[in-house]
Amino acid sequence: MPSVPTALEEILGMAQARRDRAAARAADGERRGAAASGSVLPSADQLLHGHPPLGGDIRTDIQEFVGSVPDGSVDREAAASLRALSDAARRAAPGGGVDGVAVLAALRACRIAPPSDPDGTLRLRCVIYAALLGDAEAALAVAGEAALLAYVQDWHLEGDGTELVWQAAAWAAFGSSRLGPLRRLPWPISEMGLTRDRIDAFADEFRLKVSRHLPELE
Repeated sequence: MPSVPTALEEILGMAQARRDRAAARAADGERRGAAASGSVLPSADQLLHGHPPLGGDIRTDIQEFVGSVPDGSVDREAAASLRALSDAARRAAPGGGVDGVAVLAALRACRIAPPSDPDGTLRLRCVIYAALLGDAEAALAVAGEAALLAYVQDWHLEGDGTELVWQAAAWAAFGSSRLGPLRRLPWPISEMGLTRDRIDAFADEFRLKVSRHLPELE
């Protein structure tokens, strides 16, 4: 017969879970800081969580990402696509300025077949780049990926398991606003220059509004 946990065991387990989540939040904050400072290239999943691109600059992130793909790990067509993407990013203005048209064109021209990217991370990263440059279809795809990742993640191991939910909602709202005249971006989000800033503002607002409303539902 399975043992029934005592109240003390439950309390201790909850306390440990809180400590684990606090440690996970601290580690996540360190990873975000490392990406923002330009010392560590964020993973595709971390970009879905809202981590900044390397050094806060898509241009730098793209070049570092392409350089991190091992030689011979992708087929010739994929390798040529990635080189063209890196070249487009390198030709963009330094200091954070990005020629979005040229980089988006290179992203849309990327041909990475599944055998060269069995887990999909290369293609996902390219879609995230396109979304960060304002592509509506890519933004909606990122919204779906964030929602799916939120669904399958180990919530008890995450510092904040809701982060992906807010990111998914933010990307969906942003992507929809880019598709047509149904709804426009609200002020002051419409005044923000960078897509990453707009997504973070959306996500923060979703989090704030839901957290304020939850006590009324209890």
